[in-house]
Amino acid sequence: MTPTDSITLCALVGEVDYYSADVFRSGLLGSLGSAGPVVVVDLSRVTFFGSAGLRVLIEAESLMGAAGGKLVLITGRRCVDRLLDAAEDVVVFQTVTSLAEVIADAA
Repeated sequence: MTPTDSITLCALVGEVDYYSADVFRSGLLGSLGSAGPVVVVDLSRVTFFGSAGLRVLIEAESLMGAAGGKLVLITGRRCVDRLLDAAEDVVVFQTVTSLAEVIADAA
């Protein structure tokens, strides 16, 4: 789904753990080649977010940065925010609470 020409959305639901991270990685990284300059990963409906999911986000952040793009995360779930806070020594992600914030920033 592309809310605007410059924003690509990847929305997740459920658990992101060791067993599902490869599917997440394949979908997210596979879409980066055709994505707009801003990729939004909606984690607001994630019920569990483990370190395997974090590794996918770190890889995507690195690839987007190298291509001159931006990765933005929609957060708000405790399981996601807690892990992102713990990872701040490695990487700091841009986070928002809604897609509307990203679209307003892009306008």
